[in-house]
Amino acid sequence: MKALVVGLDSASPYLIKKWISDLPTLNTLFDKGIHGTLQSIVPPESVPAWQCFATGKNPAKIGIYGFTYIGRDLQLKHGRTTPEHGCFWDLCSARGMKVGVFNVPGTFPPYPINGFMVSGFPVPPRKVWSYPKALMKRLDNAVGTYEVDVPLAKPSELKGGEDEFLAQVERLHTKSVQAAKLLIQWYQPDVFVMTFQAIDRVHHDFWKYMDDEGSQYRNVLHDWYQRVDAAVGELCQFAGPETHILALSDHGSAAVSSAFYINEYLERKGLLTLKDRIRRKGETYAKLRRTMLKVVPPSFIARAYKITPSFISRNFTGFASIDRILEGIIENVDWDKTLAYSTGGHQAHIYVNYNLEKQTSSKEGIRDISTVMAKVHNLMVELTDPKTGAKLRPVFHLKDVAFKGPYQEEAPDLCVELYTDRDKVQVNPRVGTKSLWSFSPHYSSIHTREGFWVLAGPQIKRGVELDANILDMAPTLLRLLQVEAGKDFDGKVLDSIFEKAEERYQALEINSHATVGNHAGLEKSAR
Repeated sequence: MKALVVGLDSASPYLIKKWISDLPTLNTLFDKGIHGTLQSIVPPESVPAWQCFATGKNPAKIGIYGFTYIGRDLQLKHGRTTPEHGCFWDLCSARGMKVGVFNVPGTFPPYPINGFMVSGFPVPPRKVWSYPKALMKRLDNAVGTYEVDVPLAKPSELKGGEDEFLAQVERLHTKSVQAAKLLIQWYQPDVFVMTFQAIDRVHHDFWKYMDDEGSQYRNVLHDWYQRVDAAVGELCQFAGPETHILALSDHGSAAVSSAFYINEYLERKGLLTLKDRIRRKGETYAKLRRTMLKVVPPSFIARAYKITPSFISRNFTGFASIDRILEGIIENVDWDKTLAYSTGGHQAHIYVNYNLEKQTSSKEGIRDISTVMAKVHNLMVELTDPKTGAKLRPVFHLKDVAFKGPYQEEAPDLCVELYTDRDKVQVNPRVGTKSLWSFSPHYSSIHTREGFWVLAGPQIKRGVELDANILDMAPTLLRLLQVEAGKDFDGKVLDSIFEKAEERYQALEINSHATVGNHAGLEKSAR
């Protein structure tokens, strides 16, 4: 194998550093290679972060802004990985390398490559999730029905609560590890790329217990970092001396203090207007889903998804509920009287309604984009923590800086991350809430831009700490694999990490002497 790439979705550099002595695989890789903080993209969400990682390009060059988002035509869009994006695995495949892509978020539907592709979440029920198609049955038989994801619900919404949620994460992770090892054995790929989802899943719901000494769930995050570290170690067993090993996260995480209803705020400040009557599309499905999750074991629901027609079963998935929130914005906003709106997320994605010429003088005479954005900026600066009264710390990402490329028009005009003195604020885009804040946010942690990375292999310097950008990974990997690619990267090749030929020779010579010494010592003690 030439390259083993393992994604640890959401893994925090802060927690890895805190627990590094308990993570032998990562600790060893840190000693053998380069490691540091990995700055993610805007927005720090798994889709498009994994796609930007794989292409070395920002979202405006590949046209993906999230799992689900609202386009400028006021239609829902869904982020998808396609061969046209030019992921590094596609470039390797085109040059005759055997490539395996497993469980990378946003890779549904799978597409032909020289090797195999098993889609990561989200995957609609009863759809083909592997290339070649026959691989679905083979994996199902080998691992006892392969599973792509756990239900996107809070443990408090599940029958069995936290314990049942953790049991599902356990089952999903076990099957992922087993499937990954089997795929490597079956295909013997030159390049293998995969992600583990467990850390992200437990981050969202168990972060809040870390400092609670009386909680039985206090060590859940620590234990799962160890579990995932061990899984990376199992995959490293398939690596040879020629293999370069890259482990990384697509973003990091931080504790959540509260949830902020951004569109309610914009409405109160005169930038957004709702229609007279709020329609709640899909409320019947939402109520049924909540009831099912509370009274029916999740394992049974998973089986039901597989036999229920997809146009019905999809409405009961967690991603369908996200779609309904965004559809609620599209249907309930009065677009002839609205200047700006937000689709929320791990930061506030704020869009200007470009149809400004229809706005009336009741909107304070605001008729150009820059004036709207200046007002939004000032409103976000004014925000205070409702618990302490202290000013929140907004981090602004301007469209012209964060997004450059042919799909820039689809990008948010402004992205804003909100922080208290130590936590992050979840931004909820639901409309018609009548309240600005919730102190029972859906998650106990959400994403930040600070992820981690470590790269080790025969061409890499040892024991060096270096911070990098997630967009640097693809061009650097392609250089390692000696694959010529175009120059349309937003990231750069990290030339400073490569060991010079003479340094590599000296290291080999030192290792050779050490090996001889060890053998001599063993022979002496044997005598």
